[in-house]
Amino acid sequence: MKPIAESSLLKLAVFGIILYLAVLFGSSWLHPEDAAETGESLPKVTKQQAADAAVRFVRDRFSLAEDYAASTLFQSHSDRSGYLQKEQLLETYLKSYPDYPIDYFEVEINENGTGKTYYVDVDFANLRILGWSAFTSPAAKRQTVSSEASDPREAAERTMAEQGYSPADFSEASPLDPEDRQKTSALGTGFVYISKSKQIGEARLRLLLAVSEGKTTAFHADFGIPASFKSWQDEQNDNASTMTRISMLASLLMAAAALVVVIRYRRQITFRRGLFLTASFLAIYITNNFNMIPALRTMHSNGPSQWEATFNLWFLNIVIALMAVSVYFSFLAGRHMWKRRGWITWPVWANDGFGRHARSAMFRGYLLCLFILGIQQTLYFIAGEYFDVWAVNDPSDSVLNMTVPGLFPLMAWAAAISEEAVYRLFGIAIFLKLVRNRFAAVLIPGMIWALSHTQYPIYPVYTRFIEVTIIGLIFGYAFLKYGFMTVLFAHASMDSILMGLSLFDGEHWTISTIGLFYIVFPALIGWAAYWLHARLRRSFKKT
Repeated sequence: MKPIAESSLLKLAVFGIILYLAVLFGSSWLHPEDAAETGESLPKVTKQQAADAAVRFVRDRFSLAEDYAASTLFQSHSDRSGYLQKEQLLETYLKSYPDYPIDYFEVEINENGTGKTYYVDVDFANLRILGWSAFTSPAAKRQTVSSEASDPREAAERTMAEQGYSPADFSEASPLDPEDRQKTSALGTGFVYISKSKQIGEARLRLLLAVSEGKTTAFHADFGIPASFKSWQDEQNDNASTMTRISMLASLLMAAAALVVVIRYRRQITFRRGLFLTASFLAIYITNNFNMIPALRTMHSNGPSQWEATFNLWFLNIVIALMAVSVYFSFLAGRHMWKRRGWITWPVWANDGFGRHARSAMFRGYLLCLFILGIQQTLYFIAGEYFDVWAVNDPSDSVLNMTVPGLFPLMAWAAAISEEAVYRLFGIAIFLKLVRNRFAAVLIPGMIWALSHTQYPIYPVYTRFIEVTIIGLIFGYAFLKYGFMTVLFAHASMDSILMGLSLFDGEHWTISTIGLFYIVFPALIGWAAYWLHARLRRSFKKT
C-alpha cells in the first residue's frame, strides 16, 4: 500500500464523507424498518419513574420495609435479539409481540438490614411491570419463622392468572433443565410453563416462576431460544474469547519487548517522554471505570449487586494500571527505535515547532478520520447486506448504564493514546526490525489490535477482525507518513465523533449538546496546544 500523499487528504476526507452519507441514506432507503426498530429501544420514561413504579409494586406485593435503596439499570435480552436478527424475524417480532420488549429497565431494591433484594423489570415505554425476582439472604431466612405454605404449584398458577395468563394455555416443563434450575434454586421451588400457541420462529413463550413459602418470588416471561442458536452463539463467543486471548498474549510479549528495549538503551532514553500522555490515559480510564459502576452492576447474581461491582471495579483498575506501564514503555521504546532510524516521531513541548505541529496534526487527523469513517460505514454496510452481520445491545457497555454519560466520550483519548502508542509507535518499529518488511510490519500489529476488538457483540465475530485490520492498515501507513501526533488525533477524532453521536437524544437537548461538544473537542485540543505553546515556549529550553 503506497503511503497517502498529504495533498490528497482533503480529497480522501470528501470521499469518506460521500461514502458515509451514501451508505447512511442508502441503508435507510433499503431498510426503512430499521429506524422504527431503533426507536423501540429508546426509553420513554426516566429511571426515577421506573424506580418509583418498582417500589410501588414491591410495597404492594411484598410489604417493602421503610429503609431501602433503589437504583435503575438498563438491561436487554441480547440472546433473543440475536436469534431474531439471525433468523430475520426481528421486524415480525416487534409487530407481533410489543408486550415483550427486548430492552427494558431493571430496578434493584435493597432493604437495609433485612438481607432482602428485589429485582423488578419495568417496561421503559409505559412503566408496566414485566417481571421480578425477590431474594432473601440465607442468614435472613434462618431468622424468619416459616409460616404454613400453600402448594407451590397452586401459588405459581395463581400468579400466572394475576398476570393475565391462563394456565390452560401452557404446558408445564418437567423436569427443569439445569439452566432454569440454577436461575430459580436460590429463590424457591422453580416452575417453567411453555405456551401452546405463542412463538416466533422456534422460540416459544415461556413463563419462569419460583415460589417460596406460598409467595411467588420470581416471575419472568421470555421466549425460549432454540438450543441450536445458543450452541452457535456460544461457539462464536468462544472464538471471540480465543482471539482476545491471542491479542492479550501478543500484546504482553510486545510489552516485554518494549521493556527489554528500555532497559538496554536506558542511558540513551529520556524517561519523561510520554509521561503526560500515559498519565492522561490512566486518569481517563480510571475515571471511566468508576463511571461504569452501574454497568458493572448489570452482571449481578441474585443478591445485592454492589459488592460484585466493587470487586470488578478494583480488579479493572489494577489491570488498567498495568496497561499504563505497558503504554509508557511503548512510548519510550518506540520513540527511541525510530530515533535510531533518524526519525523523531513527534516533537516535544520544548521544540519551537511543537504548537504548529500539534495544530497541523489535528487538521490532518480530522481529514483522515473522515476518510476512515466512510470506509468503516461501507464495511458495515457490506457485512450486513452480504454476510448477514448483526449486533446486539450490550448493557455492560451502554451509556444508559453510566453514572455521568457525558464523561463517556473522553474514552476516545484513552483508546487513541494507548492503542497508537502500542500498535503503531512501538508495534510497527519492533516488527519492522523483526521481519524487515514494511507491509508486514504494519499488518501484524494491526491484526493484533484487531483481535482485541472481537469481544464486541457483533456476529459473526470474525467480521470485526477484518474491519479493524483494514483500519489498522490505514492508521499504520498514516503513521509512517505523518508521525504519531496525526494518528493520535485521527483516532481520537474518529472515536470522539462516534461516541459523541451516541449521546445525541432528540428529547434531551443538553445531552445532545454535550455530544456535539465532543465532536469538536479534538479541534479544541489542537488549537489550545498551539495557542499555549506560542505564549509559553520562551520558558522552555530547546532539547
